[in-house]
Amino acid sequence: MVGEDDMEMDSNKVYNKLEEMDNKLERIKSDTHNLNRLASLSNAPLIVQELKRAIGRSEVRAEILHLTKNLINATDLSTRLNIDPRNLAAYIEPFMGNKGFITLEKKGRERYYQRSELVDLVGFESIPEFSELIRAFESKRQQAASVNANVTTGDANVS
Repeated sequence: MVGEDDMEMDSNKVYNKLEEMDNKLERIKSDTHNLNRLASLSNAPLIVQELKRAIGRSEVRAEILHLTKNLINATDLSTRLNIDPRNLAAYIEPFMGNKGFITLEKKGRERYYQRSELVDLVGFESIPEFSELIRAFESKRQQAASVNANVTTGDANVS
């Protein structure tokens, strides 16, 4: 009959072996991530070119990449973009699929979007063409909010 001490020793050995395997997997995961980052950085000009194609001159598309830096649900994203939620898919489509610039995460009936690290690695917001589009979009959003605030308080100038 196997004693409790023997079972505890076997249990500790299994636990230690699992912990060792977990540490090795984490190291492999980290190394793979670093290799992917290096590959991305070496292909940065091509990635920026693809982003330019996907965005074109669209302030909304540039803002989508800006707003998806952190995970955001589709409803909040549509609201912040001031677009009909039914039109969101058309704006996001150039970033999805094999492009891999934005990922979709489903939680129940909710859809969440987040841009990939690839976009961060190429310095998206620091690229002049993109930062200008983002600035223009945010300026127009602030102007619209100001006009709406004036209209609701009765301060609108009538010409």
